[in-house]
Amino acid sequence: MSSWDLRLLEELRGRIAYFYFALVVLLTVLLFALLRLQIVNGEKYLKLSVKNRVRVYRVRPVRGRILDRNGIPLAINKPSFNLYLLADDVPKKGWNDLKKELKRLLRISREQLEERIEDARKNPTVACLIKRDLSEREVARVAEREWMLPGIILSPEERRFYPNGTLASHVIGYMGEVSSKELQQGRFWGGDMIGKTGIERQYDDLLRGIGGWEQWEVDARLKKVRMVNRSKPIPGKDIRLTIDVRLQREAEKLLKGKVGAIVAMDPRNGEILAMASSPAYDPNLFTRSLNPREWRRLIRNPNHPLQNRAIQGLYSPGSIFKVVVGLAGLQEGVITPRTPEVCKGVYIFKNRRYRCWKRSGHGIVRLHRAIVESCDIYFYKLGEMLTVDKMGKYARLLGLGARTGIDLPHEYRGVVPSREWKKKRLGMVWFPGEDLIMGIGQGYLLVTPLQIAHLMATVGEMGKAVTPHLLFSPRKSFPEKQLPLKRRFLRVIIKALQGVVEEEHGTAHLAKVEGIHVAGKTGTVQVVHQKVPHTKIEEIPYKMRDHAWFAAFAPVEDPRIAVAAIVEHGGHGGSGAAPLVGRLISYYLKGEDPQQDE
Repeated sequence: MSSWDLRLLEELRGRIAYFYFALVVLLTVLLFALLRLQIVNGEKYLKLSVKNRVRVYRVRPVRGRILDRNGIPLAINKPSFNLYLLADDVPKKGWNDLKKELKRLLRISREQLEERIEDARKNPTVACLIKRDLSEREVARVAEREWMLPGIILSPEERRFYPNGTLASHVIGYMGEVSSKELQQGRFWGGDMIGKTGIERQYDDLLRGIGGWEQWEVDARLKKVRMVNRSKPIPGKDIRLTIDVRLQREAEKLLKGKVGAIVAMDPRNGEILAMASSPAYDPNLFTRSLNPREWRRLIRNPNHPLQNRAIQGLYSPGSIFKVVVGLAGLQEGVITPRTPEVCKGVYIFKNRRYRCWKRSGHGIVRLHRAIVESCDIYFYKLGEMLTVDKMGKYARLLGLGARTGIDLPHEYRGVVPSREWKKKRLGMVWFPGEDLIMGIGQGYLLVTPLQIAHLMATVGEMGKAVTPHLLFSPRKSFPEKQLPLKRRFLRVIIKALQGVVEEEHGTAHLAKVEGIHVAGKTGTVQVVHQKVPHTKIEEIPYKMRDHAWFAAFAPVEDPRIAVAAIVEHGGHGGSGAAPLVGRLISYYLKGEDPQQDE
Protein backbone atom coordinates (compact mmCIF):
# COMPACT_ATOMS: atom_id res chain seq x y z
CA MET A 1 0.00 0.00 0.00
CA SER A 2 1.41 3.33 -1.04
CA SER A 3 2.03 6.19 1.33
CA TRP A 4 -0.85 8.06 -0.35
CA ASP A 5 -3.28 5.32 0.46
CA LEU A 6 -2.08 5.20 4.06
CA ARG A 7 -2.62 8.92 4.49
CA LEU A 8 -6.13 8.63 3.00
CA LEU A 9 -6.96 5.73 5.30
CA GLU A 10 -5.74 7.69 8.31
CA GLU A 11 -7.84 10.67 7.31
CA LEU A 12 -10.96 8.47 6.96
CA ARG A 13 -10.37 6.94 10.37
CA GLY A 14 -10.15 10.43 11.87
CA ARG A 15 -13.40 11.48 10.21
CA ILE A 16 -15.12 8.31 11.39
CA ALA A 17 -13.88 8.90 14.92
CA TYR A 18 -15.17 12.48 14.76
CA PHE A 19 -18.49 11.22 13.43
CA TYR A 20 -18.73 8.70 16.26
CA PHE A 21 -17.93 11.40 18.78
CA ALA A 22 -20.57 13.72 17.34
CA LEU A 23 -23.06 10.87 17.33
CA VAL A 24 -22.30 10.06 20.98
CA VAL A 25 -22.71 13.73 21.90
CA LEU A 26 -25.99 13.91 19.98
CA LEU A 27 -27.31 10.73 21.58
CA THR A 28 -26.26 12.02 24.99
CA VAL A 29 -28.12 15.29 24.40
CA LEU A 30 -31.18 13.39 23.23
CA LEU A 31 -30.94 11.14 26.26
CA PHE A 32 -30.81 14.09 28.61
CA ALA A 33 -33.68 15.71 26.73
CA LEU A 34 -35.72 12.55 27.06
CA LEU A 35 -34.84 12.32 30.74
CA ARG A 36 -35.97 15.93 31.17
CA LEU A 37 -39.21 15.33 29.30
CA GLN A 38 -40.02 11.98 30.85
CA ILE A 39 -38.67 12.29 34.38
CA VAL A 40 -38.19 15.94 35.33
CA ASN A 41 -41.18 17.49 33.48
CA GLY A 42 -43.10 14.32 32.73
CA GLU A 43 -46.01 15.18 35.01
CA LYS A 44 -46.32 18.68 33.56
CA TYR A 45 -46.46 17.52 29.95
CA LEU A 46 -48.76 14.68 30.84
CA LYS A 47 -51.21 17.21 32.21
CA LEU A 48 -50.90 19.33 29.08
CA SER A 49 -51.48 16.28 26.95
CA VAL A 50 -54.55 15.30 28.92
CA LYS A 51 -55.76 18.89 28.78
CA ASN A 52 -55.62 18.79 24.99
CA ARG A 53 -57.62 15.59 25.01
CA VAL A 54 -59.89 16.00 28.09
CA ARG A 55 -62.12 18.89 29.13
CA VAL A 56 -63.85 19.41 32.48
CA TYR A 57 -67.24 21.08 32.36
CA ARG A 58 -69.06 22.45 35.41
CA VAL A 59 -72.65 21.26 35.89
CA ARG A 60 -74.89 23.71 37.71
CA PRO A 61 -77.41 22.24 40.16
CA VAL A 62 -81.16 22.65 39.75
CA ARG A 63 -82.40 25.40 42.04
CA GLY A 64 -84.99 24.48 44.64
CA ARG A 65 -88.58 25.63 44.19
CA ILE A 66 -90.43 28.13 46.39
CA LEU A 67 -93.96 27.06 47.36
CA ASP A 68 -96.78 28.62 49.35
CA ARG A 69 -98.12 26.98 52.52
CA ASN A 70 -100.43 24.76 50.46
CA GLY A 71 -97.77 23.65 47.98
CA ILE A 72 -98.71 26.10 45.20
CA PRO A 73 -95.55 27.01 43.21
CA LEU A 74 -94.27 30.57 43.55
CA ALA A 75 -90.86 30.04 41.92
CA ILE A 76 -89.94 27.14 39.62
CA ASN A 77 -87.44 26.33 36.84
CA LYS A 78 -87.86 26.13 33.07
CA PRO A 79 -85.55 24.64 30.39
CA SER A 80 -83.22 27.14 28.79
CA PHE A 81 -79.94 27.43 26.87
CA ASN A 82 -76.97 29.54 27.95
CA LEU A 83 -73.86 30.33 25.93
CA TYR A 84 -70.41 30.18 27.55
CA LEU A 85 -66.88 30.87 26.35
CA LEU A 86 -63.71 29.05 27.40
CA ALA A 87 -61.00 31.54 26.42
CA ASP A 88 -58.23 28.96 26.75
CA ASP A 89 -59.52 27.24 23.61
CA VAL A 90 -59.52 30.35 21.41
CA PRO A 91 -56.43 30.83 19.17
CA LYS A 92 -54.58 34.12 19.68
CA LYS A 93 -55.42 35.28 16.18
CA GLY A 94 -59.02 34.08 16.33
CA TRP A 95 -60.56 36.66 18.66
CA ASN A 96 -61.67 39.20 16.06
CA ASP A 97 -63.37 36.57 13.93
CA LEU A 98 -65.06 35.11 17.01
CA LYS A 99 -66.42 38.52 18.08
CA LYS A 100 -67.81 39.24 14.62
CA GLU A 101 -69.47 35.84 14.42
CA LEU A 102 -71.04 36.08 17.87
CA LYS A 103 -72.33 39.59 17.17
CA ARG A 104 -73.94 38.25 13.99
CA LEU A 105 -75.50 35.19 15.64
CA LEU A 106 -76.76 36.73 18.90
CA ARG A 107 -79.03 39.57 19.87
CA ILE A 108 -76.56 41.31 22.14
CA SER A 109 -75.12 44.82 22.26
CA ARG A 110 -71.53 45.35 21.20
CA GLU A 111 -70.69 46.83 24.62
CA GLN A 112 -72.10 43.85 26.51
CA LEU A 113 -70.38 41.36 24.21
CA GLU A 114 -67.03 43.13 24.64
CA GLU A 115 -67.49 43.14 28.41
CA ARG A 116 -68.32 39.42 28.52
CA ILE A 117 -65.38 38.48 26.31
CA GLU A 118 -63.04 40.58 28.42
CA ASP A 119 -64.22 38.73 31.55
CA ALA A 120 -63.58 35.41 29.76
CA ARG A 121 -60.03 36.46 28.80
CA LYS A 122 -59.31 37.38 32.42
CA ASN A 123 -60.34 33.85 33.47
CA PRO A 124 -59.17 31.73 30.52
CA THR A 125 -59.66 28.35 32.21
CA VAL A 126 -63.21 29.08 33.39
CA ALA A 127 -66.28 28.88 31.16
CA CYS A 128 -67.65 32.44 31.35
CA LEU A 129 -71.19 33.42 30.46
CA ILE A 130 -71.70 35.23 27.14
CA LYS A 131 -75.50 35.22 27.00
CA ARG A 132 -78.25 33.72 29.10
CA ASP A 133 -81.55 32.24 27.92
CA LEU A 134 -80.98 32.13 24.16
CA SER A 135 -84.01 32.20 21.89
CA GLU A 136 -84.85 29.15 19.75
CA ARG A 137 -83.48 30.92 16.69
CA GLU A 138 -80.22 31.81 18.45
CA VAL A 139 -79.79 28.23 19.65
CA ALA A 140 -80.28 26.88 16.13
CA ARG A 141 -77.86 29.37 14.57
CA VAL A 142 -75.14 28.76 17.16
CA ALA A 143 -75.55 24.96 17.02
CA GLU A 144 -75.26 25.07 13.22
CA ARG A 145 -71.92 26.90 13.33
CA GLU A 146 -70.61 25.64 16.67
CA TRP A 147 -67.87 23.60 14.92
CA MET A 148 -66.22 26.80 13.72
CA LEU A 149 -66.57 28.73 16.98
CA PRO A 150 -63.55 27.79 19.15
CA GLY A 151 -64.16 27.91 22.91
CA ILE A 152 -67.95 28.24 22.59
CA ILE A 153 -70.10 26.01 24.82
CA LEU A 154 -73.86 25.81 24.30
CA SER A 155 -75.21 24.58 27.62
CA PRO A 156 -78.79 23.42 28.39
CA GLU A 157 -79.70 24.65 31.88
CA GLU A 158 -82.67 25.53 34.06
CA ARG A 159 -83.92 29.13 34.16
CA ARG A 160 -85.80 30.62 37.11
CA PHE A 161 -89.45 31.30 36.38
CA TYR A 162 -92.13 32.98 38.49
CA PRO A 163 -95.49 31.60 37.26
CA ASN A 164 -97.59 34.22 39.05
CA GLY A 165 -95.75 37.26 37.70
CA THR A 166 -95.95 40.17 40.16
CA LEU A 167 -97.75 38.17 42.88
CA ALA A 168 -95.76 38.27 46.15
CA SER A 169 -92.77 39.61 44.24
CA HIS A 170 -91.41 41.53 47.24
CA VAL A 171 -91.57 38.40 49.40
CA ILE A 172 -90.07 36.03 46.83
CA GLY A 173 -87.47 38.53 45.61
CA TYR A 174 -85.51 38.17 42.42
CA MET A 175 -82.28 36.64 41.14
CA GLY A 176 -79.36 38.27 39.41
CA GLU A 177 -75.99 37.34 38.00
CA VAL A 178 -73.18 37.18 40.52
CA SER A 179 -71.20 40.43 40.68
CA SER A 180 -67.42 40.80 40.47
CA LYS A 181 -67.33 41.60 44.19
CA GLU A 182 -69.30 38.44 45.02
CA LEU A 183 -66.99 36.40 42.78
CA GLN A 184 -64.07 37.40 45.00
CA GLN A 185 -65.67 35.51 47.89
CA GLY A 186 -64.72 32.25 46.15
CA ARG A 187 -68.20 30.74 46.62
CA PHE A 188 -69.46 31.35 43.09
CA TRP A 189 -68.49 30.93 39.45
CA GLY A 190 -68.81 33.45 36.65
CA GLY A 191 -72.33 33.49 35.25
CA ASP A 192 -73.93 32.04 38.40
CA MET A 193 -77.41 33.35 39.24
CA ILE A 194 -77.95 34.02 42.93
CA GLY A 195 -80.72 35.50 45.07
CA LYS A 196 -80.50 39.26 45.33
CA THR A 197 -83.58 40.13 47.41
CA GLY A 198 -86.39 38.50 49.36
CA ILE A 199 -86.59 34.77 50.05
CA GLU A 200 -84.35 34.10 47.03
CA ARG A 201 -81.55 35.87 48.90
CA GLN A 202 -82.44 34.90 52.47
CA TYR A 203 -82.35 31.17 51.72
CA ASP A 204 -80.00 31.21 48.73
CA ASP A 205 -77.66 28.61 50.27
CA LEU A 206 -80.53 26.13 50.63
CA LEU A 207 -82.09 26.85 47.26
CA ARG A 208 -78.87 26.89 45.22
CA GLY A 209 -77.62 23.35 45.86
CA ILE A 210 -74.08 22.11 45.13
CA GLY A 211 -72.58 22.07 41.65
CA GLY A 212 -71.05 19.04 39.96
CA TRP A 213 -68.70 18.45 37.02
CA GLU A 214 -68.24 16.23 33.96
CA GLN A 215 -64.92 15.20 32.43
CA TRP A 216 -65.14 14.64 28.67
CA GLU A 217 -62.70 13.40 26.07
CA VAL A 218 -62.79 15.75 23.09
CA ASP A 219 -61.65 15.52 19.48
CA ALA A 220 -59.44 17.93 17.54
CA ARG A 221 -62.37 20.27 17.13
CA LEU A 222 -63.02 20.18 20.91
CA LYS A 223 -66.32 18.34 20.48
CA LYS A 224 -67.34 15.86 23.17
CA VAL A 225 -66.55 12.26 22.30
CA ARG A 226 -66.73 10.25 25.52
CA MET A 227 -67.45 11.01 29.17
CA VAL A 228 -64.45 10.01 31.29
CA ASN A 229 -65.67 10.87 34.78
CA ARG A 230 -68.35 12.87 36.55
CA SER A 231 -69.57 14.22 39.88
CA LYS A 232 -73.33 14.65 39.99
CA PRO A 233 -74.66 18.00 41.23
CA ILE A 234 -76.82 18.06 44.34
CA PRO A 235 -80.08 19.91 43.60
CA GLY A 236 -81.23 22.71 45.86
CA LYS A 237 -83.96 22.14 48.43
CA ASP A 238 -87.56 23.21 47.95
CA ILE A 239 -88.76 25.85 50.41
CA ARG A 240 -92.32 26.13 51.68
CA LEU A 241 -93.52 29.53 52.85
CA THR A 242 -96.23 30.53 55.32
CA ILE A 243 -97.82 32.73 52.63
CA ASP A 244 -101.31 31.74 51.50
CA VAL A 245 -101.49 32.50 47.77
CA ARG A 246 -105.25 33.07 47.86
CA LEU A 247 -104.99 35.60 50.70
CA GLN A 248 -101.94 37.19 49.08
CA ARG A 249 -103.84 37.62 45.81
CA GLU A 250 -106.76 39.20 47.70
CA ALA A 251 -104.43 41.62 49.52
CA GLU A 252 -102.83 42.71 46.27
CA LYS A 253 -106.25 43.11 44.66
CA LEU A 254 -107.26 45.44 47.51
CA LEU A 255 -104.16 47.56 46.90
CA LYS A 256 -104.60 47.74 43.12
CA GLY A 257 -104.16 51.31 41.92
CA LYS A 258 -102.95 52.40 45.36
CA VAL A 259 -99.52 52.97 46.89
CA GLY A 260 -99.07 51.21 50.20
CA ALA A 261 -98.75 47.89 51.97
CA ILE A 262 -100.76 45.21 53.75
CA VAL A 263 -99.33 42.66 56.18
CA ALA A 264 -101.36 39.77 57.61
CA MET A 265 -99.95 37.39 60.20
CA ASP A 266 -101.11 34.66 62.53
CA PRO A 267 -100.71 36.15 66.04
CA ARG A 268 -100.47 32.69 67.59
CA ASN A 269 -97.24 31.62 65.90
CA GLY A 270 -95.92 34.56 63.85
CA GLU A 271 -96.61 33.03 60.44
CA ILE A 272 -96.92 35.69 57.73
CA LEU A 273 -100.09 34.89 55.81
CA ALA A 274 -99.83 37.71 53.29
CA MET A 275 -97.39 40.54 52.64
CA ALA A 276 -98.33 42.90 49.83
CA SER A 277 -96.52 46.01 48.70
CA SER A 278 -97.89 48.23 45.94
CA PRO A 279 -96.82 48.90 43.28
CA ALA A 280 -95.12 45.57 42.57
CA TYR A 281 -92.76 44.35 39.84
CA ASP A 282 -92.31 41.20 37.78
CA PRO A 283 -89.25 39.23 39.02
CA ASN A 284 -89.12 37.43 35.65
CA LEU A 285 -87.48 40.60 34.29
CA PHE A 286 -84.33 39.74 36.24
CA THR A 287 -83.96 36.14 35.10
CA ARG A 288 -82.62 37.34 31.77
CA SER A 289 -80.32 40.22 30.90
CA LEU A 290 -82.28 43.30 31.94
CA ASN A 291 -81.73 46.00 29.36
CA PRO A 292 -80.80 49.53 30.52
CA ARG A 293 -84.15 50.98 29.46
CA GLU A 294 -86.11 48.53 31.64
CA TRP A 295 -83.82 49.13 34.59
CA ARG A 296 -84.15 52.93 34.29
CA ARG A 297 -87.92 52.61 34.11
CA LEU A 298 -87.94 50.66 37.38
CA ILE A 299 -85.57 52.83 39.40
CA ARG A 300 -86.99 56.14 38.13
CA ASN A 301 -90.57 55.21 38.90
CA PRO A 302 -91.65 57.78 41.55
CA ASN A 303 -93.62 55.08 43.39
CA HIS A 304 -90.51 52.86 43.81
CA PRO A 305 -91.89 49.44 42.82
CA LEU A 306 -88.72 47.65 43.97
CA GLN A 307 -89.20 48.79 47.57
CA ASN A 308 -90.90 46.36 49.92
CA ARG A 309 -93.00 48.87 51.85
CA ALA A 310 -94.08 46.20 54.33
CA ILE A 311 -90.59 46.09 55.88
CA GLN A 312 -88.90 49.17 54.37
CA GLY A 313 -91.66 51.77 54.26
CA LEU A 314 -91.18 54.17 57.19
CA TYR A 315 -94.26 56.08 58.31
CA SER A 316 -95.48 57.95 61.37
CA PRO A 317 -97.93 55.60 63.10
CA GLY A 318 -100.45 58.36 63.82
CA SER A 319 -103.27 57.42 66.17
CA ILE A 320 -102.37 53.74 66.14
CA PHE A 321 -99.61 54.77 68.57
CA LYS A 322 -102.36 55.67 71.09
CA VAL A 323 -102.50 51.95 71.86
CA VAL A 324 -98.92 52.15 73.14
CA VAL A 325 -99.50 55.44 75.00
CA GLY A 326 -102.67 54.11 76.65
CA LEU A 327 -100.90 50.96 77.83
CA ALA A 328 -97.96 53.02 79.11
CA GLY A 329 -100.30 55.29 81.08
CA LEU A 330 -102.03 52.31 82.73
CA GLN A 331 -98.82 50.41 83.44
CA GLU A 332 -97.08 53.45 84.94
CA GLY A 333 -100.09 54.36 87.09
CA VAL A 334 -100.37 57.78 85.47
CA ILE A 335 -104.03 57.10 84.68
CA THR A 336 -106.72 54.55 85.41
CA PRO A 337 -109.44 53.46 82.99
CA ARG A 338 -111.75 55.93 84.76
CA THR A 339 -109.45 58.98 84.72
CA PRO A 340 -111.37 61.79 82.97
CA GLU A 341 -110.10 64.55 80.71
CA VAL A 342 -111.99 67.40 79.10
CA CYS A 343 -111.70 67.84 75.33
CA LYS A 344 -112.81 71.26 74.12
CA GLY A 345 -111.28 70.77 70.67
CA VAL A 346 -108.08 72.63 71.58
CA TYR A 347 -105.42 72.34 74.30
CA ILE A 348 -103.19 75.31 75.07
CA PHE A 349 -99.69 74.34 76.18
CA LYS A 350 -96.99 76.98 76.68
CA ASN A 351 -98.94 79.52 74.61
CA ARG A 352 -99.33 77.12 71.70
CA ARG A 353 -102.60 75.60 70.50
CA TYR A 354 -102.81 71.82 70.02
CA ARG A 355 -106.03 70.92 68.23
CA CYS A 356 -108.16 67.78 68.22
CA TRP A 357 -109.34 66.37 64.92
CA LYS A 358 -112.89 67.09 66.13
CA ARG A 359 -112.97 70.88 66.25
CA SER A 360 -116.03 71.02 68.53
CA GLY A 361 -114.35 68.70 71.03
CA HIS A 362 -115.40 65.42 72.65
CA GLY A 363 -116.36 66.78 76.06
CA ILE A 364 -115.50 64.61 79.07
CA VAL A 365 -113.62 61.50 77.93
CA ARG A 366 -111.99 58.55 79.61
CA LEU A 367 -109.51 56.08 78.13
CA HIS A 368 -112.09 53.81 76.47
CA ARG A 369 -113.86 56.61 74.64
CA ALA A 370 -110.55 58.36 73.89
CA ILE A 371 -109.42 55.29 71.94
CA VAL A 372 -112.81 54.54 70.36
CA GLU A 373 -113.23 58.10 69.05
CA SER A 374 -109.47 58.78 68.79
CA CYS A 375 -109.55 61.95 70.90
CA ASP A 376 -106.29 63.86 70.38
CA ILE A 377 -106.64 66.13 73.43
CA TYR A 378 -106.73 63.14 75.80
CA PHE A 379 -103.48 61.79 74.37
CA TYR A 380 -101.79 65.20 74.20
CA LYS A 381 -102.26 65.41 77.95
CA LEU A 382 -101.28 61.78 78.53
CA GLY A 383 -98.13 62.30 76.42
CA GLU A 384 -97.31 65.35 78.52
CA MET A 385 -97.61 63.32 81.73
CA LEU A 386 -95.60 60.32 80.46
CA THR A 387 -92.90 62.25 78.58
CA VAL A 388 -90.78 60.78 75.79
CA ASP A 389 -88.88 58.60 78.26
CA LYS A 390 -91.81 56.41 79.32
CA MET A 391 -93.55 56.42 75.93
CA GLY A 392 -90.28 55.32 74.33
CA LYS A 393 -89.83 52.59 76.93
CA TYR A 394 -93.14 50.93 76.07
CA ALA A 395 -92.79 51.51 72.34
CA ARG A 396 -89.51 49.62 72.38
CA LEU A 397 -90.98 46.94 74.65
CA LEU A 398 -93.70 46.37 72.06
CA GLY A 399 -91.17 46.00 69.25
CA LEU A 400 -91.08 49.44 67.68
CA GLY A 401 -87.74 50.98 66.72
CA ALA A 402 -86.15 47.54 66.18
CA ARG A 403 -86.17 44.84 63.52
CA THR A 404 -88.83 42.22 64.11
CA GLY A 405 -86.43 39.43 63.13
CA ILE A 406 -88.43 38.32 60.11
CA ASP A 407 -86.50 36.07 57.71
CA LEU A 408 -86.15 38.69 54.98
CA PRO A 409 -83.08 40.81 54.20
CA HIS A 410 -82.99 44.61 54.40
CA GLU A 411 -85.66 45.10 57.07
CA TYR A 412 -85.66 48.66 58.46
CA ARG A 413 -85.61 49.42 62.18
CA GLY A 414 -87.79 52.51 62.24
CA VAL A 415 -87.30 55.23 64.85
CA VAL A 416 -88.44 55.56 68.46
CA PRO A 417 -86.93 58.92 69.50
CA SER A 418 -85.38 59.78 72.83
CA ARG A 419 -83.69 62.84 74.26
CA GLU A 420 -80.29 61.29 73.52
CA TRP A 421 -81.33 60.31 69.98
CA LYS A 422 -82.38 63.87 69.12
CA LYS A 423 -79.24 65.36 70.63
CA LYS A 424 -77.00 62.96 68.73
CA ARG A 425 -78.94 63.01 65.45
CA LEU A 426 -80.00 66.64 65.23
CA GLY A 427 -77.80 68.37 67.81
CA MET A 428 -80.90 69.75 69.57
CA VAL A 429 -82.56 69.31 72.95
CA TRP A 430 -85.96 67.71 73.40
CA PHE A 431 -88.74 70.27 73.82
CA PRO A 432 -91.70 69.60 76.16
CA GLY A 433 -94.19 70.26 73.35
CA GLU A 434 -92.75 67.29 71.48
CA ASP A 435 -94.11 64.99 74.20
CA LEU A 436 -97.60 66.05 73.16
CA ILE A 437 -96.94 65.41 69.47
CA MET A 438 -95.48 62.01 70.25
CA GLY A 439 -98.59 61.20 72.30
CA ILE A 440 -100.66 61.10 69.10
CA GLY A 441 -98.05 59.19 67.09
CA GLN A 442 -96.56 62.10 65.16
CA GLY A 443 -93.16 63.80 65.24
CA TYR A 444 -90.00 61.74 64.89
CA LEU A 445 -91.70 58.36 65.32
CA LEU A 446 -91.27 56.06 62.30
CA VAL A 447 -92.59 52.51 61.98
CA THR A 448 -93.05 49.84 59.30
CA PRO A 449 -96.36 48.12 58.51
CA LEU A 450 -94.88 44.82 59.72
CA GLN A 451 -94.07 46.39 63.11
CA ILE A 452 -97.67 47.60 63.43
CA ALA A 453 -99.06 44.16 62.52
CA HIS A 454 -96.71 42.66 65.11
CA LEU A 455 -97.87 45.23 67.69
CA MET A 456 -101.53 44.32 67.12
CA ALA A 457 -100.75 40.61 67.26
CA THR A 458 -98.96 41.09 70.60
CA VAL A 459 -101.90 42.99 72.11
CA GLY A 460 -104.38 40.42 70.78
CA GLU A 461 -102.33 37.60 72.32
CA MET A 462 -102.35 39.31 75.74
CA GLY A 463 -98.70 40.37 75.61
CA LYS A 464 -97.21 37.28 73.96
CA ALA A 465 -94.76 38.54 71.33
CA VAL A 466 -93.93 36.05 68.59
CA THR A 467 -91.30 36.44 65.87
CA PRO A 468 -92.80 37.01 62.42
CA HIS A 469 -91.49 34.52 59.86
CA LEU A 470 -92.03 33.28 56.32
CA LEU A 471 -90.46 29.81 56.44
CA PHE A 472 -93.19 27.23 56.97
CA SER A 473 -91.78 24.78 59.47
CA PRO A 474 -94.32 23.14 61.83
CA ARG A 475 -91.55 21.31 63.70
CA LYS A 476 -89.43 24.40 64.26
CA SER A 477 -90.29 26.87 67.01
CA PHE A 478 -89.54 30.53 66.50
CA PRO A 479 -88.57 32.90 69.34
CA GLU A 480 -91.41 34.25 71.47
CA LYS A 481 -91.64 35.97 74.83
CA GLN A 482 -94.25 37.12 77.31
CA LEU A 483 -94.03 40.87 77.85
CA PRO A 484 -94.36 42.30 81.38
CA LEU A 485 -97.79 43.83 80.73
CA LYS A 486 -100.71 43.38 83.12
CA ARG A 487 -103.53 41.38 81.62
CA ARG A 488 -106.26 43.58 83.12
CA PHE A 489 -104.79 46.59 81.32
CA LEU A 490 -104.55 44.68 78.06
CA ARG A 491 -108.24 43.76 78.40
CA VAL A 492 -109.10 47.45 78.79
CA ILE A 493 -107.20 48.28 75.59
CA ILE A 494 -108.68 45.34 73.66
CA LYS A 495 -112.24 46.28 74.67
CA ALA A 496 -111.61 49.82 73.45
CA LEU A 497 -110.15 48.55 70.16
CA GLN A 498 -113.27 46.45 69.66
CA GLY A 499 -115.30 49.59 70.26
CA VAL A 500 -113.37 51.38 67.49
CA VAL A 501 -114.98 48.98 65.01
CA GLU A 502 -118.32 48.14 66.64
CA GLU A 503 -119.51 51.14 68.68
CA GLU A 504 -121.68 53.90 67.25
CA HIS A 505 -119.03 56.61 67.42
CA GLY A 506 -116.07 54.37 66.61
CA THR A 507 -113.77 55.50 63.80
CA ALA A 508 -113.68 52.19 61.87
CA HIS A 509 -117.26 51.14 61.05
CA LEU A 510 -116.14 50.14 57.56
CA ALA A 511 -113.99 47.34 59.02
CA LYS A 512 -116.98 45.48 60.47
CA VAL A 513 -117.32 41.80 59.59
CA GLU A 514 -120.70 40.20 60.07
CA GLY A 515 -120.58 37.52 62.75
CA ILE A 516 -116.96 38.20 63.77
CA HIS A 517 -115.71 40.54 66.49
CA VAL A 518 -112.89 42.71 65.15
CA ALA A 519 -110.63 44.94 67.28
CA GLY A 520 -108.57 47.63 65.60
CA LYS A 521 -107.29 51.18 65.49
CA THR A 522 -107.34 53.81 62.78
CA GLY A 523 -104.57 56.28 62.08
CA THR A 524 -104.43 59.37 59.89
CA VAL A 525 -100.96 60.77 59.30
CA GLN A 526 -100.57 64.36 58.23
CA VAL A 527 -98.27 64.68 55.23
CA VAL A 528 -98.06 68.50 55.01
CA HIS A 529 -98.21 71.00 57.84
CA GLN A 530 -100.26 73.66 56.12
CA LYS A 531 -104.00 73.31 56.21
CA VAL A 532 -105.57 72.79 52.81
CA PRO A 533 -108.80 74.82 52.45
CA HIS A 534 -110.93 71.92 51.17
CA THR A 535 -113.26 69.47 52.83
CA LYS A 536 -113.46 66.67 50.27
CA ILE A 537 -110.43 64.47 49.78
CA GLU A 538 -110.96 64.55 46.01
CA GLU A 539 -110.35 68.30 46.07
CA ILE A 540 -106.97 67.95 47.80
CA PRO A 541 -103.90 67.44 45.57
CA TYR A 542 -102.84 63.80 45.78
CA LYS A 543 -99.40 64.44 47.28
CA MET A 544 -100.92 66.63 50.00
CA ARG A 545 -103.46 64.05 51.20
CA ASP A 546 -102.91 62.32 54.54
CA HIS A 547 -101.71 58.71 54.78
CA ALA A 548 -104.37 56.25 55.96
CA TRP A 549 -103.63 53.55 58.56
CA PHE A 550 -105.69 50.75 60.01
CA ALA A 551 -104.53 47.76 62.05
CA ALA A 552 -106.68 45.05 63.60
CA PHE A 553 -106.93 41.48 64.87
CA ALA A 554 -109.81 38.99 64.87
CA PRO A 555 -111.70 37.24 66.29
CA VAL A 556 -111.29 39.22 69.51
CA GLU A 557 -111.92 36.20 71.76
CA ASP A 558 -109.33 33.99 69.98
CA PRO A 559 -107.23 35.95 67.45
CA ARG A 560 -106.28 34.01 64.31
CA ILE A 561 -105.23 36.92 62.12
CA ALA A 562 -103.67 40.34 62.66
CA VAL A 563 -103.56 42.81 59.79
CA ALA A 564 -101.95 46.21 59.23
CA ALA A 565 -102.62 48.37 56.18
CA ILE A 566 -101.14 51.68 55.08
CA VAL A 567 -102.42 53.57 52.04
CA GLU A 568 -100.21 56.48 51.08
CA HIS A 569 -102.26 59.65 50.54
CA GLY A 570 -105.36 57.56 51.23
CA GLY A 571 -107.03 60.19 53.42
CA HIS A 572 -108.62 59.12 56.69
CA GLY A 573 -107.75 55.75 58.21
CA GLY A 574 -111.42 54.92 58.76
CA SER A 575 -112.28 55.31 55.09
CA GLY A 576 -108.96 54.78 53.30
CA ALA A 577 -107.57 51.70 55.08
CA ALA A 578 -110.20 50.17 57.39
CA PRO A 579 -112.36 48.73 54.57
CA LEU A 580 -109.33 46.93 53.11
CA VAL A 581 -108.54 45.24 56.41
CA GLY A 582 -112.18 44.34 57.04
CA ARG A 583 -112.48 42.68 53.64
CA LEU A 584 -109.22 40.77 54.09
CA ILE A 585 -110.26 39.49 57.53
CA SER A 586 -113.64 38.43 56.13
CA TYR A 587 -111.96 36.65 53.23
CA TYR A 588 -109.61 34.77 55.54
CA LEU A 589 -112.01 33.82 58.33
CA LYS A 590 -115.19 33.36 56.30
CA GLY A 591 -113.80 32.56 52.87
CA GLU A 592 -115.67 35.41 51.28
CA ASP A 593 -115.28 39.04 50.23
CA PRO A 594 -118.19 41.08 51.66
CA GLN A 595 -117.97 43.50 48.73
CA GLN A 596 -117.21 41.07 45.92
CA ASP A 597 -120.53 41.79 44.19
CA GLU A 598 -120.15 45.54 44.29
